[in-house]
Amino acid sequence: MSIEDELAKEIAGLDSSFIDELYNLQIPDEKTSLSEVITLGTTPVSEEHSKEVKSSIVENQLEETVPNTYGDLHDAPVEYIEILSSGKVGETKTIPQDTVITSLDNLLFGRASEVIREEVGDSFWNLADFIDKMPHGIIDKKIPGIGATTLEINSKRNSIIVFPTKALAYGKHSKHPNTLYVGSEIKGEKEKVTNQQIEEYLAKDGYKKLLVVADSLGRLLGIIGKENYKDYFLMVDEIDVLQTDNNFRPQLENVIDYYLMFPSKNRCMVTATMKEFSNPHLKTECRFPITWKYNTHRNIDLLHTDNVTQAVIEKVISHPTEKVFIAYNSILQIRNIISSLDEETRKECAILCSEASIKEAGEYFAPKLGDNNTLPARINFATCCYFTGIDIEDSYHLITVSDVRRSHSMLTLDRMTQIHGRCRKDNGILSETIIYNTLGYVSVMESMEKYTATLLNKAQKVLKVLESADTISQGDYTLTELFAIIKEAIREKAQERIAGNELINLTRKDIYGKNVPAYLNIDYIIERTDLYASYFMPETLKEVLSKQVKIISCNSLNYDVSLEQNIIEKTNKDAQNKLTDSYIQEAIDNIKVLSTTGQLNDNTLHLYIRQSRSRTKIFLERFIKLYKYVDLDSLLHQLWEIRTSNSIAFKNLNNAVMYWALDEEHPFKVAIRRSFTLNKSYSASETQDRLTSIVQYHLHKALKPRKYVALLKNMYATDRTSRNKYIIRSENPRDFKGHISRIAIKENNLLKYFMLQ
Repeated sequence: MSIEDELAKEIAGLDSSFIDELYNLQIPDEKTSLSEVITLGTTPVSEEHSKEVKSSIVENQLEETVPNTYGDLHDAPVEYIEILSSGKVGETKTIPQDTVITSLDNLLFGRASEVIREEVGDSFWNLADFIDKMPHGIIDKKIPGIGATTLEINSKRNSIIVFPTKALAYGKHSKHPNTLYVGSEIKGEKEKVTNQQIEEYLAKDGYKKLLVVADSLGRLLGIIGKENYKDYFLMVDEIDVLQTDNNFRPQLENVIDYYLMFPSKNRCMVTATMKEFSNPHLKTECRFPITWKYNTHRNIDLLHTDNVTQAVIEKVISHPTEKVFIAYNSILQIRNIISSLDEETRKECAILCSEASIKEAGEYFAPKLGDNNTLPARINFATCCYFTGIDIEDSYHLITVSDVRRSHSMLTLDRMTQIHGRCRKDNGILSETIIYNTLGYVSVMESMEKYTATLLNKAQKVLKVLESADTISQGDYTLTELFAIIKEAIREKAQERIAGNELINLTRKDIYGKNVPAYLNIDYIIERTDLYASYFMPETLKEVLSKQVKIISCNSLNYDVSLEQNIIEKTNKDAQNKLTDSYIQEAIDNIKVLSTTGQLNDNTLHLYIRQSRSRTKIFLERFIKLYKYVDLDSLLHQLWEIRTSNSIAFKNLNNAVMYWALDEEHPFKVAIRRSFTLNKSYSASETQDRLTSIVQYHLHKALKPRKYVALLKNMYATDRTSRNKYIIRSENPRDFKGHISRIAIKENNLLKYFMLQ
């Protein structure tokens, strides 16, 4: 018997129950030998090897917290006049630069109230009036608009300032021409900044001020070089946005990897809405709070409704002459609202959103604020890219919408605070209304702290088992092959689902290619889970919100959905679907061009994915998994047919492709062909009986009974008889035209290819 056959036999017994057993293993501590814990019928692990394993799985040593000093905040020594015990004025003394400073308390901000205006004058106070440069660590600035970014831009040192969006980065660059914008193209404004342009800027005299979009940070730092990080101060702005958006933009967590590469005193993260971090390396960062003596007071009208569209319409028309700003993270719902307004009012509307949403916004698209940072129209709708970082110098009625029907349009209290903070004009908020709906049901965790610990433990257990498997199998071919299969099964354990939504990964590969916990994803899960609890019942949000603001009214309004509203919503939904189809069709055309020009590869596809919208992104992610195995036209046709379908439809297509791609002599394909005969019928139970051992042996899975028939249909075209039997007609049920790459005979780890439930 060959090595491959022996290995296959050994693996055949490793079904899901074994994987569960492995997953639940006690992770060894310093007193436990791995050989005592993990015994898979292999030769015992040597004591020396065991020490190596234990060393490899110990968490990296955390840095000590480094406090800020006066020298970290001020360019020159700070002087003060000594007051003697007698009350007399003494000598002028200097505060030592190494004196620790842990916070900035009760600073003036904005224009003081009339009562104290004579005392402090009529100047507008911000952070630059108190310090010369940003502190290091995690800066809790409490309120937006204090001039933190401007302070760092004007500081006497080289700075790299990271922004979550290109609109925000380029907006700051436009105000400060001495800076360099580093990011992708801004249509009609700015081409993508090239590596050569970055190098030319770095060669210039003077302090370097680099305003970089999060996605471009790796490219920039590659040019600067790790040896030069000590010469720069890295500031990550709006860090809470990275926590919130990382699930949709997984590359955002790379920013944290780069951040931790800088010396402790050469880095800071800034937010006005501080959240907890699950990343242990960030827990040791210096926490530097800033408090303000004269904070902005918020008086809020709180409106709960079962019909968000009608509630917003009524609120908008209640302000017939003054400007209105509606924060609502759903262009489809915004279009529904605009379509319900009368013709003259529609002419007064604009939608502030990203360039990627130009077609969805249509004639209402507004790429940026108007002159002098004023609102571009009388009635202004805005999506999430305008929730953070922008400065609005205008007066308006603010309407914030939190809609639980879609996860992305359900807002946290922190986001609501950010939205309010966008107004930079003194007394610019004429009124503030929060409109929201509720779920009526939710599974609420007893303790977010315990839930966080559970998620971290889940991720760490998976990672430690994977690392232990790598270490034990090092240098042993058979074990390497064995553990490759186990690792594929184990990774499925490192996922979590929120309220029935999509699965979220608890692990990731960092910038070094190492498997690590996906801390920002864990932060996101905790935030979302807690958020669902806030929208459980109408009273819940009121209770939480009242701790932060003054609620001047609280009402609940119910509306019938009119025939007109139904027609409008269906029309706009159909239009959106057609637009989505056009995006996917455009992607198909681009794929064909790439294929014709010889540029169809993983790199170009991944770049395309990063620039695409959600449904197109899903289409491309599905394509990149399959395009190496089957002819282009057949695959594109199949993917188009299931473009609006759920993940099950894709799993079936994937399995059909992978079976088609198997070498004709692959043991799995040979076993299937031996078990089923063309033009013969099989019942569901017969199908299960024949497939169970084959699937367990080759795919190392135990399926639910009904899944065996589904798998059979992925491999064969079948007809269902009146007796609930399935007649085997032919292989290749999807009618693929030609092979590209084949899965080799010796490939034992089929879990990499097949998607089973």
